[in-house]
Amino acid sequence: SGRLGAIVLATQQYLTQTGDMEKTLAFAQKAVETCEEYVFLEKLQYLALGGRLSKTGAFFGDILKMKPVISPQPEGARKVGVVRNRKDQIKMALSKLAAALTSESHALIMLEYSDNASEVAAFQKQVAELYPQAEILLQPLSLTSGAHMGPGTWGVAFLKL
Repeated sequence: SGRLGAIVLATQQYLTQTGDMEKTLAFAQKAVETCEEYVFLEKLQYLALGGRLSKTGAFFGDILKMKPVISPQPEGARKVGVVRNRKDQIKMALSKLAAALTSESHALIMLEYSDNASEVAAFQKQVAELYPQAEILLQPLSLTSGAHMGPGTWGVAFLKL
């Protein structure tokens, strides 16, 4: 939901600035190809409850403190990594941002939270220092995403403008 939201917001801003539908269509198509999103799950039990993971797999994953990182793609969500704690989640998020952006980049960065708004807001301050030219939004996860992924889930979606 963050990836799609970032694409829509950036496209709307582009159209407002240019007033050119053809250029805006080209911008939107490029945004679909380049916008990234990474979602960090806290517990696997909610994926099991929704039928997306076996209960046994979720149990052992939670016991071993394996926190998957998923990236929503047009063809479906893809697991792109596993981390063990919040510190590793933040490290991975910063790494993904650094691979796509520089401190001079104009970008739209959307940070998404579930029941952890204050923690994600603290991360927002860190991101703002690293990317002063970026517009950084703090948004709740969609209700559907939150219900399927559970408490503690957060994400980052970003698009270089």
